[in-house]
Parts: sequence; C-alpha cells; structure tokens
Amino acid sequence: MSSKVYQWALYLVLAGSALFSIFLVVSDTVSPFTTQAQLHIPTSRIAAEVSAPISELAVTNGQRVTKGELLVQLDSTRYQLALEQAQAALQQAMQSEIAKRQQLNGAKATLSQRQQEHLNSDRKRQRDETLFVERLVSQQQLDDSRNAELVSEQAVSAATADVARLEAELAQMSEQGAIASAKAALELAQLDLAKTRIVAPVDGVISNLNLSQGTYVSAGSPILYLVDAKHSWINADFNEKGLAKLQPGTQVRLVFDGLPGQVFEGQLHSREQAIYDSSSDATGLAQVVNDDRWIRDQQKVRTQIHVDSLDAALFSGSKASVMVVSSNSVWDGIAQGWMAALSLLRYLV
Repeated sequence: MSSKVYQWALYLVLAGSALFSIFLVVSDTVSPFTTQAQLHIPTSRIAAEVSAPISELAVTNGQRVTKGELLVQLDSTRYQLALEQAQAALQQAMQSEIAKRQQLNGAKATLSQRQQEHLNSDRKRQRDETLFVERLVSQQQLDDSRNAELVSEQAVSAATADVARLEAELAQMSEQGAIASAKAALELAQLDLAKTRIVAPVDGVISNLNLSQGTYVSAGSPILYLVDAKHSWINADFNEKGLAKLQPGTQVRLVFDGLPGQVFEGQLHSREQAIYDSSSDATGLAQVVNDDRWIRDQQKVRTQIHVDSLDAALFSGSKASVMVVSSNSVWDGIAQGWMAALSLLRYLV
C-alpha cells in the first residue's frame, strides 16, 4: 500500500514538473515570463556648489520634500562679504567712468572756447592788417595781433590734445571692460551667495543623510541623495523568443520579492534595441568564442516597465518577477493563477 502511495506521489511530482516545464517553454512565445526584473528609482546626488560649514540642516533622513524646499543652509558670511565687495567695486568703476566723462565734457567745452578765441584773434589780425595798410594802426599793434593769434592757435592745439587723451582713456576703459568686469564679478558673487541655500531640485525622499550642523562641506562633495519615486521604472530581461509579445503598451503583471501576496499591474514602456556585444572590441575586430556546448544560453532582451502606483516600501534595486498579459483568455487565466501562486510563494522564498 505504501509503495503505491509513493509511486503515485512520484507520478504527481513528475507530471507537475513536466507541466511546469511545458508552461515555461510555451510562455516564452505566448505570455513571456521572467524573474530577472529590478526596480530602478531615479536618485539625485545633491552636492554643495560652494565650500562652507553647514549652518542649518533643514531635513532628516527619510523625509519627503517638495521641489524648491530648503534642504541645507550653508554659512553665508564669507559670500555676503564678497557680494558687498563686488558691489563696492562696481560702484567705484561706475564713478570712475562718470568722473572721466565729466572731465571729457569739460575738456570739450574748453576746446570750444579756445576755438572761439582763436577765431576772434584771427579776425582781429585780419582787421589790423587792413588798418596797417591804411596807416591807422602801428606795427606794434599788428605784431601784437599776430602773436595773440599764434597763442590762441597753440591753445586750440593743447585743448584738442587734452580731448583726444581723455577719449583714449575712456576707450581703454571700455575695451578693458572695467564696468562689465565689475558687473560679472557682482553676478558671480550673487550666484555664490544663492548657492549657500541648497534646495530640492525635484520632489522626493531624503536618503543617505549622514551630516550634522557645523560640518564643513567642500564644493562638489555629495551631501545627501534625493530619491524620486514618481519617475521609477522596472528593467525586465526576457528571452528573445518572446519579441513578438514585447511591444510598447503591452500590459504586464508583477510580483515583488519584498511584497509577497501582492500582484501589481504595469505597462511595457519600451524595449532596448541594442545590447553589449562582448565579441567585438573598440577596434572593430571580431573575437570568435569557441563554444562546445550543444545547447547555448538564450539571449535576453531588456525592456522598461512602468507601474502607475508603487508601494512606498519598495526601494531602488527591489527584485521582481514579470509576466506579460496574454490575449488568449484561457492562457491568461493560467498565467494569472501562476502569478498569484508566485506571490504567495514569496512568503517562503
């Protein structure tokens, strides 16, 4: 009696194994299934852009934050002083240019006055020359008029040179960009000061926060990580035999190892069109691999799957099993039962 029980038990085990093997083989082309799936959650590395001690730590590890929310406040004393210094430098550059322009305007006014004086002295010389011919003025008066004209001409030359010198100095200031440089330095100081406030670039959850108030951080050094669960996806690697069923928009069912007893629904978003080829190197030369195995390993194709609502308990790296929803109602019923059984099996393994 006992031998028959063992015999029937053996038959059941063998039959079950055979059916399960057939199920897995057929599923590759009807409803592809894989246990090689992993959750990926975008993680932003938050780093300081300026160097300073931490004056305020506004968040805690595991805290949910929104975009623009303050995470860390760095000591801004040094950057505030740099900003004030840049403002003073800009003010000084602007005042220097204003003073130089005022000098130029004064020099131009002087030049205009000297030109008018020269014009008057030239007219007087011409009148005196006419009067001298008529013996109405003396030689001394004529010589004085000529000397006055010469002096006024020299004064015009001096005033012209002064205007040219000031214009050259202003042009040099413009070419060197004293004010532009001061404005750029001011904008840089304002930017550095703003960078002492480190805010969340996206909505997410704080992770790997191991700092405290007073800790000195250097520019470029990571302070914490921000996990953006809203834009997560699952990478699932299927056998290439199921390519026909792995089209964007295809519905899938998922079971996460960390959430036994639950079956999730998702959608295949995309499929990779290329994989790493170890048989070719950067030189383009083929590397022939001699394989003496009768049955070679099957190639995998990577897909990206999106799930609308994920459990907050899941983390980046969580393992999952995925099965494509079949258009065949009978087979889909079998597949649905298999995923439900697998979700319960995750309580054990």
